Amino acid sequence: MIKKLFYGFLVLVLITIGLAYTPPFAHLRNFSKWGKHSIHDYKTHPTRLVKAAEAPQFWPLDSAYNKTVLPDSLMLALDSNDTHAFLVIQNGKIVYEKYFDGYDAKTLSGSFSAAKSIISLLIGIAVQEGKIKSLEEPVGNYVPHFKNGELSKVRIVDLLTMSSGTNYKESDKSYFSMNAYGYYGDNEEYMVNKMEAKEPAGTYWDYRSGDTQVLGLVVEKAFGDNIAHLVSERFLQPMGAEANALWLLDGDQQHEKAFCCFNGVARDYARFGQLILNKGAWGGKQIVDSNYIAKATSPAGYLKDRTESDNPVDYYGYQYWIIQHKGMTIPFQNGLFGQYVFAIKEKNAVVVRLGETKPIKPIHHHQPEIYSYLDAALALLK
Repeated sequence: MIKKLFYGFLVLVLITIGLAYTPPFAHLRNFSKWGKHSIHDYKTHPTRLVKAAEAPQFWPLDSAYNKTVLPDSLMLALDSNDTHAFLVIQNGKIVYEKYFDGYDAKTLSGSFSAAKSIISLLIGIAVQEGKIKSLEEPVGNYVPHFKNGELSKVRIVDLLTMSSGTNYKESDKSYFSMNAYGYYGDNEEYMVNKMEAKEPAGTYWDYRSGDTQVLGLVVEKAFGDNIAHLVSERFLQPMGAEANALWLLDGDQQHEKAFCCFNGVARDYARFGQLILNKGAWGGKQIVDSNYIAKATSPAGYLKDRTESDNPVDYYGYQYWIIQHKGMTIPFQNGLFGQYVFAIKEKNAVVVRLGETKPIKPIHHHQPEIYSYLDAALALLK
């Protein structure tokens, strides 16, 4: 009897282990191994190297570097929100730089969804090089799953503007959600293949990380290369990045998690903001077409926002957020826990904030803390 129980238990254990290596359950195995998501996941998840420049272009320091003292109220906003890095660059020079809680200029930090904007820039390059014929192209030309049924009507531009109309639900935090499969699964294609048409594409804005993961597959197909290598070759190296970065991979190390997971240092995040200020150019070279940059950082106003009485979308472009503040229109990268790269055109300034703030109820889709960071930056700028 004891032997039978033992063997029965052994069989059950083996079945459980076997299931943990099948697509429907692999994410549970990885979750138990990697733990709850954080900006330090590059220490536990599989990664791919994003090589820095062989000849780094170090940011020069402004004559006023760290000489301006922020008002107590603004410094409190930085301190109280678990800020790790706050960096302000104007006219290509560092005006202010402060690190908190053991962080410094060499500390990597996860981007979460701030990485989505980088994927958008790669799409822009693919179009200008003819690797993608047009943003109006069907996604199915690059991703087989999107050749089926109503998904065949989804265009690349619909993915860029978060208007694919699919059933991906960002708010679903269950153990068997597409979010869980995307972040903890063994193969991003498994998650993508769960996406189905729910409503007509190109009509309603609805934030979906799945849309960006599909864009990542489009990028891989169009270039015939992995995302980490492309980001190194097309951005970090020509823009003179100081530090090697890392991009998180799925469990089987087949695909980058395109929707989230670039990990870099604050000074190198700033280069992406400067690229926007430069209208896609760097050092006399046009890295991304200026027309694409203009469209990417402008609201997709033809889309409706069902959470705000079907009003036109005025806060989102091609994987870039846009905020109105003190008469300025400011495009920015935006990641969970407060990873921000702002490009303030009116001040020719870039602002980087990295940290671990817990998200709260947004104001017009923006975290309230954003306004404090912008006010802190404006207090430092000429």
